[in-house]
Amino acid sequence: MSAAREKVPATAAGLPRLDTRATEEVLTPECPACWKRALDAPMERYGKYELFRCASCDLQFWEPRVMPDARWYEQMYGGRDEKLMPLEPGHKYFLRDALAPGHGELLDIGCGTGNFLAAARDTGYSVTGIELDRNAARFAKEQLGLPRVLGLAISDFAERNPDEKFDVVTFFEVLEHQAAPAEFVEKVKSCLRPRGYIALSVPNRARWLAGPDTLDYPPNHFLRWNAEALHNLLSSRGFEVLSVREQPAGLVHTAQMLNMALRTGLSSRAAGNDSTSFRDVMQMAPEEAGAALKAKPSARQQVMQFLGRMKYMACFPVAIAAYPFIRLRGYKGTYLYFLARLLH
Repeated sequence: MSAAREKVPATAAGLPRLDTRATEEVLTPECPACWKRALDAPMERYGKYELFRCASCDLQFWEPRVMPDARWYEQMYGGRDEKLMPLEPGHKYFLRDALAPGHGELLDIGCGTGNFLAAARDTGYSVTGIELDRNAARFAKEQLGLPRVLGLAISDFAERNPDEKFDVVTFFEVLEHQAAPAEFVEKVKSCLRPRGYIALSVPNRARWLAGPDTLDYPPNHFLRWNAEALHNLLSSRGFEVLSVREQPAGLVHTAQMLNMALRTGLSSRAAGNDSTSFRDVMQMAPEEAGAALKAKPSARQQVMQFLGRMKYMACFPVAIAAYPFIRLRGYKGTYLYFLARLLH
């Protein structure tokens, strides 16, 4: 944030007395989606970061926003780049969406190990993927037979392939990571044919949460979206929104929220000084974070982890009993899905 100061100048003898009062106007940061000023006070602070809400488009965004490099993602998500992950709800919503084209050339940004690319290929799309995690990209090529998975960011891909256009560009669980969402969407548009489609999913800010989501903090996530904020961004960038789906809270989500709400602090106390959450690990320098991620848990920590898993499993009978009430109240789950099309 920046500050502008204005002072009353000193006066000579015989003129009005010196007024040493100063006025100070503190300028809140600009929204990275619409460039309007945020509301005055930060909503939340974590380390060096502050969370603001845009009064105009309703996006919540962290300051400062400096995206980490590819090595950071490889380090933090290393356990996910060696196996085929199941399809996420956003993937399934798109593949079942009657308003989606169902065929054509498709570019998936942040394709991971290629689970969605393989599914889209099998339903009739000609697929290309880009992925910053080189190990994940290698898995997609070697294990799933996806020859066109490139280790590039969207900006680099668009710059190197200015004449290559797609019928569909997808980016599932990617937009929340961006430091500059408006510029990101413009890069996506540059890869689309006229009247092309985009499909995406983000963590739904309106989801039912019983405590902080450790992944939903910078430098992992810089943006928090709800349906209104996402609709505002896409409409302002020249898209017509065709489909919106907010995942309802399911049984697993209900159990997770009950487990979160019934925190005892026992695990943290038992771990003592060795207790480090993933949210804290994300703030560490690369060497320190690498050591923390590779460290083997002590015997005491293993016992506490086991008891924690037992506590989570014990929440399922309660979740089953509470589930009709959860559905009746309309509690939302994690995923927010959008399908949109270029107006021109």
